Amino acid sequence: MTAPNLVCGYVNITFSEVRQCLLATLLIWLAQMPVAFALDSKSIFQLNKDRVFQIRVLNRETERKSSIGSGFIVGDGFHMITNFHVIGKIIQEPDLFYISYLGSNGNEGELKLIALDVAHDLALLQAETNLGEPTQSAALPPRGAPVFAMGNPLDLGLNIAVGTNGGILNQTDDSRILFSGSLNPGMSGGPTFNDRGEVIGINVATARNDISFVVPARFLNKLIEDQDRSPLDSEDQLRAEVTRQLIAYEDGYIEKVLAEDWTRLQFRKLKLPGIISPTVRCWDNSEKLNDNALYKRFRIRCENKNNVYLDDTNQFVGDLSYEYYWLESEQLGSIRFKNLYEKLNKDQIGTRLDEEVVSNFNCDTWFVDISGQEFKANMCRREYVKYKGLSDVLFTAAMIGHKSEGFFFTFIMTGVNYQSTLPLIEKMLEQIEWNP
Repeated sequence: MTAPNLVCGYVNITFSEVRQCLLATLLIWLAQMPVAFALDSKSIFQLNKDRVFQIRVLNRETERKSSIGSGFIVGDGFHMITNFHVIGKIIQEPDLFYISYLGSNGNEGELKLIALDVAHDLALLQAETNLGEPTQSAALPPRGAPVFAMGNPLDLGLNIAVGTNGGILNQTDDSRILFSGSLNPGMSGGPTFNDRGEVIGINVATARNDISFVVPARFLNKLIEDQDRSPLDSEDQLRAEVTRQLIAYEDGYIEKVLAEDWTRLQFRKLKLPGIISPTVRCWDNSEKLNDNALYKRFRIRCENKNNVYLDDTNQFVGDLSYEYYWLESEQLGSIRFKNLYEKLNKDQIGTRLDEEVVSNFNCDTWFVDISGQEFKANMCRREYVKYKGLSDVLFTAAMIGHKSEGFFFTFIMTGVNYQSTLPLIEKMLEQIEWNP
């Protein structure tokens, strides 16, 4: 940056006027300089230690902690943000459990849940008294910039973790920031700061080995825009709101997937839908066979990472996965090949949940022509008992009529509106092409 031109000359002016001119020029120069003050972790900790709290879910009968996390002051000073999964236990039994805060100075009190962003794992809480000076949010700094996460790891007291901003992860629907630092249990819901002490995100999860994830602050700002809310304090009200938000989020996600230009992949004798969304990753998942095996098998698995917390019983929903499986053999007879093919063509959703949580799968079976090949199709769904309108969907289609080769396709989505998945399944079937 070059210095500014002087704003006045030196002909026939007094010394006092010269001094004023130089001072004015200096002030203009300083105003043009970029603001470049950065705080270290110690300064950020001291600046925010009274704004970050331990969030606790307590049992009213025992007054003992059932779960803990972190939270921080936002808005007008009466509100606090944490993760939805930190306080999720109250969804199941709001009359038995309640939310409280504990500050580093020993201040404590009860909090009411007034708003949720289920898809981004956020909860807005309200206190009866002013909690203190609220934090201020800011845009995400450049990738590689230092960031600082605060929280209460392992119930050991308030702490700060230093890392770098790894940028927005598009494979998580732009809802996660990669943080190269350690977020330990208990830090969930705490703030992540830039080097000026401004909130750029909310701690949410860790993959260990200094790989952690943060929710961008823009979702926090959206949640606190409307603070004219009533507490969500009944089980029916809580579950209805969670269901409404999940269905809206998943419907929007499916619409985006349908609007994408899907890639195609060649898989043995078929052309198939490849990556159908930036949130999806595909991997070869073929198992190594014994050298003496009389057949070959190949598998490709594609899935997203949009895990959305539902509650302590159901854990996470929002999965989308699809898998292609090819089997061939010139050495097995037709009967042995058929038996092996039928044995392998059995899939189900991995999690087994109690019948009080979800219903049994209800399935319909029919035969369908796909690109000149006959397939046996199964459409299965199960319903979430306490979240009316929420379903898990399992669809399979197996090619039949071949004596020495076979192909089957499996599609799974969890925690969705069943009707919304049908156009997506239909489009995937339309893009399966027999291409020997």
